[in-house]
Amino acid sequence: MTETALAARRARGDGGQLRRRGILAFVMTAFVAVGGVIAAPIAAQAAEEPSIMVGVTEVANERVVFAIEGTGFGDIQALPGQTEPHAYFKLNEVGSDLSEVAQDDTSISASIAEGGTLSDELSVPIGELDASKSYEVISWPSRSFPTEENVYARTAVTIDWDALFPSDEAAVPSFTAEATEFADERVDFAIEGSGFGDVTALPGQTEPHAYFTLIEVDADLSEVGQADTAISASIAEDGTLSDVLEVPADDLDATKSYEVISWPSRSFPSDDNLYARTAVTIDWDALFPEEPSEPAEPSEPAEPEEPVGPTFAAEATEVANERVDFAIEGSGFGDVTALPGQTEPHVYFKLNEVGSDLSEVAQDDTSISAEVAEDGTITDVLPVPAGELDSAKSYEVISWPSRSFPTEENVYARADVTIDWDALFPESDPSEPAEPSEPAEPGEPAEPPEPAEPTEPAEPAEPPDPAEPTDPTEPSEPAEPSEPAEPTEPAEPSEPAEPTEPTDPAEPTEPAEPSEPAEPTEPTDPAEPTGPAEPAEPTDPAEPTDPVEPTEPAEPTDPAEPTDPAEPTEPAAPSEPAAPTATAEPTQETAIELTDGSGNPLDGVAQGGDVTFRIAPVEAGTEFAVTVHSDPVTLPTAVGDADGVATSSWTVPADFPVGDHTVRFVSDTDTYELTFTVLAADAPGGGSGLAPTGSGPATELLAGAGIMTILCGAVLILVRRRVVSASAR
Repeated sequence: MTETALAARRARGDGGQLRRRGILAFVMTAFVAVGGVIAAPIAAQAAEEPSIMVGVTEVANERVVFAIEGTGFGDIQALPGQTEPHAYFKLNEVGSDLSEVAQDDTSISASIAEGGTLSDELSVPIGELDASKSYEVISWPSRSFPTEENVYARTAVTIDWDALFPSDEAAVPSFTAEATEFADERVDFAIEGSGFGDVTALPGQTEPHAYFTLIEVDADLSEVGQADTAISASIAEDGTLSDVLEVPADDLDATKSYEVISWPSRSFPSDDNLYARTAVTIDWDALFPEEPSEPAEPSEPAEPEEPVGPTFAAEATEVANERVDFAIEGSGFGDVTALPGQTEPHVYFKLNEVGSDLSEVAQDDTSISAEVAEDGTITDVLPVPAGELDSAKSYEVISWPSRSFPTEENVYARADVTIDWDALFPESDPSEPAEPSEPAEPGEPAEPPEPAEPTEPAEPAEPPDPAEPTDPTEPSEPAEPSEPAEPTEPAEPSEPAEPTEPTDPAEPTEPAEPSEPAEPTEPTDPAEPTGPAEPAEPTDPAEPTDPVEPTEPAEPTDPAEPTDPAEPTEPAAPSEPAAPTATAEPTQETAIELTDGSGNPLDGVAQGGDVTFRIAPVEAGTEFAVTVHSDPVTLPTAVGDADGVATSSWTVPADFPVGDHTVRFVSDTDTYELTFTVLAADAPGGGSGLAPTGSGPATELLAGAGIMTILCGAVLILVRRRVVSASAR
């Protein structure tokens, strides 16, 4: 059977094989056709799979920003509560375990556009990065944690670690200082700096600052003083700065080398705190050009040089036994600039013993802070009490920068002065009238009895009358001696008794207040009438010699004029000079100002407005508790800076009561107050700051002068009446 079967198979031969091949071909054709239909959508689906590209941007010492651009996210659907579909993105260490990703890790949820694209930025702080590791950005479904199964896409990223963590050298402050020369005037150094990003603003500053000044190369930094030419340059957010340092030509020496240094604000430079330093090149020929015309008229060029440097004259006016007023007239101070907190530049002036050590000048020494006008001129008065002067010494007036102590290096100018010591300290005789400083004691006029002696010459005219004139000696008032002249009318000797009335004039003794009544002591000259030959003139107390003509008693009425000497009481006016004493040190008194954000004075501040309370001068570092009353409102603490200024800013509440209020600065040792006005929100503001009112030495002197004027007027009326009465007789 086997053979039969084999034979049958052979009999079928090639025909069976062909049929099998045909079937196989059909099956293969069908498979290919079906495979093509299936493969097409699979290929299409593969083309739409999510993919991302990432751009890297390093922000030095801060963060890395990954710009993500994605495609193929079209199949992702918005979840409940979402207006569009989202996908998560995160920076991940290559090869790390995704199961350790936490909810608070830095990541973003990027929105997907209708076309399946997305664009977003992933910012990663440098604190989360390690230069020794490799990173990739991964993406996975919103509202889930990443796993190896649900990650949409991932791509490795390359970070420029040098750009992210630049070397420290790049952050070191540096600057350039290019010089521009202004012939015979100054040099401007254009400062351009960078790398100052680590400098922070100090209390009271709106931005950080750094000091710059010009010094001689290899100079001792410990000798750099606050009054030296310097600027405080503000630093931008990127650590750069740009400013100009102006240095007067007079501060420069062509034989020396210079450099510009920079150091922290509100401090003095030292080798340890310098930010940076750079040598500078000055074109000396441009700064000090030669003038061929000088040989022709060398004297002429000298003249223009005078105004270059500050000069002044100090003329003395002596107020006997009281003080010396030095009238300051200066020019050439145009280069002096206003210091922080000043509305105009100022200069100090003080009387100093010639050849004395300036380092011994103390803050409480008598001096004035004079204001410099726009044209560089100064006019002021320096009053010096007589008690501070010694006629055995020589004096000079010196001038130096405001807010500093004088040194041989910073003195602007000095001027020798001449004091009339005889006028300041008159001899003892005339000084006796000075005793009238005890005006209440009419006894002082008793001194005038000397003029009474001239009445003796009257004796030659009427011996009997002179006896009566002796009564006039009783009226200690010298003014009455004029009445003794009346005794020249011997017929009425009884009248001499009237001189006893002069005791009323004792009131005029008040004029004695003006220590200057010393002038009235001139009547003592009548003592000269020892030449009785001319007693006739006693009618004019100054010239008692006239009494020789007593026969003309009518003239004695003129003696009323002698009462004019009482006018010397007007010398009380000299007290007016005391007013200058008010100018002695106005700037030295600590005071509070009301200013705006730019430091401009204000008259008041509106509801809802900003105001800065400024107090100066104060010691650096002094802390003040600041409050506004009546209902206390506590403001930020004010701290005195190196310039002697402390400030506290405040935004007035919109409903704060309108009217006058008081701001109070209280330190551990002192309390200062200022009354200011809060205006309605729609009221105009600005103007000069409000200043507290009150009385002072000048007010009291003026009041005293007024009282003296009234008393002197009363005396004149009384004397005139007596003269008229005498004439009637």
